[in-house]
Amino acid sequence: MTDLTSISTAIDGLIRQAPRRDASTLMGMQRGWAVAVAALIWTVFVVIGLVAGGVTNPALFLLAMTALLAGVGGVLLAPGDPMEWWATIPTVLAPTAAVVIAMPGLVERPPMAYGVLTGGGVVITAFTTVRGRMGAAWAGYVLSAAVGVGLDRYVEPNPAVVAAIGPNLAVMLMATVFAAILRPRARAVYALREQTVRESAAKAAEEAAVAVRVQQFERLDSQARPLLDQIARGGALDEETLRRCLLVEAQLRDLIRAPTFDDSTTADAVWSARSKDVRVLLLDDGGVDRREIDAAAGAVRRLLIGVLAGAEPGAEVTARILPPGRQDFATVVVATGDRVERFAVDASGDVVSAARRPA
Repeated sequence: MTDLTSISTAIDGLIRQAPRRDASTLMGMQRGWAVAVAALIWTVFVVIGLVAGGVTNPALFLLAMTALLAGVGGVLLAPGDPMEWWATIPTVLAPTAAVVIAMPGLVERPPMAYGVLTGGGVVITAFTTVRGRMGAAWAGYVLSAAVGVGLDRYVEPNPAVVAAIGPNLAVMLMATVFAAILRPRARAVYALREQTVRESAAKAAEEAAVAVRVQQFERLDSQARPLLDQIARGGALDEETLRRCLLVEAQLRDLIRAPTFDDSTTADAVWSARSKDVRVLLLDDGGVDRREIDAAAGAVRRLLIGVLAGAEPGAEVTARILPPGRQDFATVVVATGDRVERFAVDASGDVVSAARRPA
């Protein structure tokens, strides 16, 4: 059971390398179980054709069935919607090729063997209509019918091949109607899904922005309101109150000038460092407008927190998010006495350089 699960998972991975958004996906044709079912049906067809009698050359029959298997693979695995032409052409030619290959190795009336070949072939052309190549599928059906009639008339009588033309026509008509109904519905389903995803993303972004604003307001309220109340009461402000006013003012400036660094953990680290007489300057030149570098912004914040934790009183720490297009994503510079340390971070969040030089 574990082996079967691993095989199904591997097949799913293969199919989903090029995900489609069409009717075939809604039907489950991009799932591992669809490939497994197709392989099982093909195996049953091979067994039926071989054991039912009338196959004088099993090698040719197996070669013909391999051609059908290739057609099934094209229907299931070919990328694109509609399926790519490079896969469509061999797929719709596979049924005709299978009949031509197998006939020299079949007796005049092996109905099961011919039924396997013609039945498997019309399944391929029918599902080709579902994959969006209706014209090519009908061309493949007409070609197989014409070749069957030609072989019956000019090579040797093959009633089983000619007799399958009518039922296969009915299958093609049903597949055409099915595809004409299902494919527009599939497009509508995926369009609704995309709209839902966009609306959900917009709602999530709006809720996140509101949450950030609430968090910022609460932090501002807890820090600034006591100071404002004290100022409103009048009287002289002591040294500690003035110092706290400067810290609050610096934090408000960070919020405006460097929003990338405005999360609670970073803000607390910056507050603590400034309380120890570490001069901290935060700059954001717009490098985080791109969503794919959010991880790099988090890495810079973590680097800054670590640097601030080890900064000595009197040190100067400057963290800057660089403009887009620069080789580095951000820099953190620490100046302590006669020593300067500079850390550069790339867009993947890795520290790519750490240089020390005299101030």
